[in-house]
Amino acid sequence: MAAELRDSRKGEPDVAAQFFYCIQCHKKYPTHQKLFDTLYNFSRTAPDECPECGGARDLHVSLDFQLGAGDTDYKVVSALLPEKLESWMGEEQEEVTFYPFLVVLETSEGKQFCWMPYWHVTGKEARYGQHAVCLEQRQFESLMAQVQEKLLEPV
Repeated sequence: MAAELRDSRKGEPDVAAQFFYCIQCHKKYPTHQKLFDTLYNFSRTAPDECPECGGARDLHVSLDFQLGAGDTDYKVVSALLPEKLESWMGEEQEEVTFYPFLVVLETSEGKQFCWMPYWHVTGKEARYGQHAVCLEQRQFESLMAQVQEKLLEPV
């Protein structure tokens, strides 16, 4: 599946909803951030405690997978970035940095998916890479196992 992020009113890609959900008092709090910033911050630190009850909060996103897959609310289990990011000089002599995330999502039924959105950041502007793949966790693990097998084969 490839997640298409919906366009916000400003013409920037955005998710239908991204919010923090308190696991104790069940209140939802909008992030008030762009998805890139939310995932970047989540990759670095755990969400702040609930301002209402002090309970732990989970990050949730809603993604539109098109082709009848429906809109689904996912809990973000983890958001990871490579230890070293790639950068290069862009067309207008501005540094471009590539941010490829690996985001583990979980449905309310406990089924996990590996979503791989990416952004190109120039200056302070983050541009979403289209067609981020989202694989069911077993599919992702199968691909990774195949990569490991190929790496171990004699040349």
